[in-house]
Amino acid sequence: MRKTRAVGLTALAAAATLVLVACGGSSSSTASSTTEAPASSAGGDAGASSGTGAAGNGTITYAAEQEWANYNSLTGAGNSTANGVVLNQVLRNFWLIDSDGNYVEDKEFGTIEKLADEPLTVKYTLNDKAVWSDGTPMGCADLLLDWASYSGRYNKDGTINQTGVVPATPAYLFDAASTVGWDQTQKPTCADGDKSITLVYDKPFVDWKAQMNAPLPAHVAAKAAGIDTAALIKAIETDDVATLTKVADFWNNGWTLDKAKGLLDAALIPAAGPYIVSAWDPGQSVTLTANPQWWGTPAKTPTVVMRFLDQDQQVAALQSGEVDVIQPQPNPDSNAQLAALGDQVKTDFGSEFSFEHLDLSVKNAFPNEKLREAFFKCVPRQQIVDNLIVPANPDAKVLNSLVVQDFQEGYAAAADASGFKAYDEVDIEGAKAAYAASGEAAGKTIRVLHRTNPRRTNQVALIKASCDPVGFNIQDTEVSSDAFGPALNSGDYDVALFAWAGSGLYGGIPALYLSTGGQNTAGWNSPELDAAMNSLATTVDPALIPALLATADQQLAKNYWSIPLFTFPGATAFRPNITGVVQNAGQTQATWNMQDWARS
Repeated sequence: MRKTRAVGLTALAAAATLVLVACGGSSSSTASSTTEAPASSAGGDAGASSGTGAAGNGTITYAAEQEWANYNSLTGAGNSTANGVVLNQVLRNFWLIDSDGNYVEDKEFGTIEKLADEPLTVKYTLNDKAVWSDGTPMGCADLLLDWASYSGRYNKDGTINQTGVVPATPAYLFDAASTVGWDQTQKPTCADGDKSITLVYDKPFVDWKAQMNAPLPAHVAAKAAGIDTAALIKAIETDDVATLTKVADFWNNGWTLDKAKGLLDAALIPAAGPYIVSAWDPGQSVTLTANPQWWGTPAKTPTVVMRFLDQDQQVAALQSGEVDVIQPQPNPDSNAQLAALGDQVKTDFGSEFSFEHLDLSVKNAFPNEKLREAFFKCVPRQQIVDNLIVPANPDAKVLNSLVVQDFQEGYAAAADASGFKAYDEVDIEGAKAAYAASGEAAGKTIRVLHRTNPRRTNQVALIKASCDPVGFNIQDTEVSSDAFGPALNSGDYDVALFAWAGSGLYGGIPALYLSTGGQNTAGWNSPELDAAMNSLATTVDPALIPALLATADQQLAKNYWSIPLFTFPGATAFRPNITGVVQNAGQTQATWNMQDWARS
């Protein structure tokens, strides 16, 4: 077994929306859906690629822990690693984060050019050869729809938000996971068929280099709304909200998968990357085949099958040859199993930009600050790490920042300043006093929402054992993987137990903690926190960033809103005849360079 160094990542000034972690944790993880439905195909011949195991030189099989659920990973509900892992090389972008945490422009896809500093002006230009897999040229409509969906300009009630104006209670027409940065851009213009778009910012933006999302096929959304791309462009130019409402309805819901119906029609899911999605067997696998219309470097392997396998099944599947590449969460059992395989496997270990935490909803059970304080003081953070994480990672420690990971430069200072260290150990008497001061009757029910997962079940059990004697009635609210994102996005929880996955970048942080942030589903609202997050989003001076991050931690701790638990370790293991596989600590996971995988 080959063991590489832990990946040391440096936080960069580039944007990345944080997403829900698909991986379950440090022990047996989330069970994949077992709902049966006939496999559907879309474009291309899936052939042997829809099989259940590793095949010949033309197929590599990857073990994906979570079921694929959405072709649009830009919505609040679709914003998860489970979807991104499938789509990394199906819907490419102008930029990426490599295995060393570096921002890299994807010049095969297009170019990014800063035209001016005052005002900040950035031009995005698609490759002249850029074309969707159905033969439709990529262009203005695709880029303009990206802006319209993420800018926060359009509201469900038909009103228009001016640049830089964020509603007190956003009800955006497009269910975007984040509007940060986009909401500071003036409406761009381009003509149907153009290959470029220029963004002009009213304020500087810390992550301008990585502002653009991977475009979605505008011609598909337009057709669903009964128009063409020229009409879509006109609707955005003229702020025709009636027409855009039809487009948004499809953008929000039309790419969501339904297990009972199988894969969406091929016409709805054209690709702009080295692979297309050619088959999906719900609960079993998704198959990607090489995209003949891809204009960049061709994929080295014609077919990649992603099998949905529980964490505790993955090492055995790798050993038996059923799969070629896995990403097991390090734990004593999986580490010992991998070590026992010796030269039959190669393994890259590294730190991950994923952190487990608890979010307390002020909209539901926790509007009372003293009750939140009581919960903070009874959550057994050290016991959770000692009992559940240290056996897999002896170096694991309680995480004391929500914005800086414990392997990043500057973590020690961030942890010291955050205020979270006060809750390393439980304070049952202090918790009881705070509970009494809250005025709540004994037995207050607290629903702890989490994905089906043994480790998280054990975390909730430890929390219940510690907090019930304080006066709480902790209820383990376990939901399936595909149900968790919508439940979190709707705010239907008292406490949410999950992990955010990032990439060491700053641009996604404000969406989590702004009072109007697209991923703040708990209802937190602090003028001090808003000011820090707005400054973080617009600063171009790296020296100011640590203080702004410190303010975020301090506000989250002071108001008893969110509790950090631990940082995830990560591993990518693969058969020795597979080349090109590289551990990535960010939210893209191993499939970030899947086009380079090959069988020797």
